Amino acid sequence: MGLPADLSMPAAPPGADERTRLAVDAWGQIARLFLSQQSRREEVAQELGLHISDMISLFHMQPDEGVSQRALAEHWACDPSWVTNRIDRLEQLGLVERRLSPTDRRVKEVWLTPAGQQTRQHGMDGFSAPPALLAELSLTDLRGLAKALGKLDLPDPTRVVVPAPPAG
Repeated sequence: MGLPADLSMPAAPPGADERTRLAVDAWGQIARLFLSQQSRREEVAQELGLHISDMISLFHMQPDEGVSQRALAEHWACDPSWVTNRIDRLEQLGLVERRLSPTDRRVKEVWLTPAGQQTRQHGMDGFSAPPALLAELSLTDLRGLAKALGKLDLPDPTRVVVPAPPAG
């Protein structure tokens, strides 16, 4: 599966300064690189007997930590019924279990089972393998890319951030 032929690179606003133009160009290339790897991500999920959305759902659950379905729905900005369907499927596969929250018995949390932890780790290992086309870059270019990206303070994309309740 390749990229759509009409996927164009983003354009910097007219009159943008060099920093903005370079940032837009860099982001466009990062986005294209990520999107070009969709088939690899699907292969990793299939190797584990999962759908891609199952795999991504597992990524948002931390080993030895529970997360509420409400927090998942808020984090994913989706309808809670979609989360219920995802968790039902993962539970049927033996990868997660629902437990009462130790801090609020009205809330059920989703926890990875040992099989879920192992599957999550195998999926993360497969997803984190670099695309083969990066080997086409020179060692100097790879060093520069790694150094530049290493300067970014990136959040953990697998961590579900539970928003604080509104004050009042």
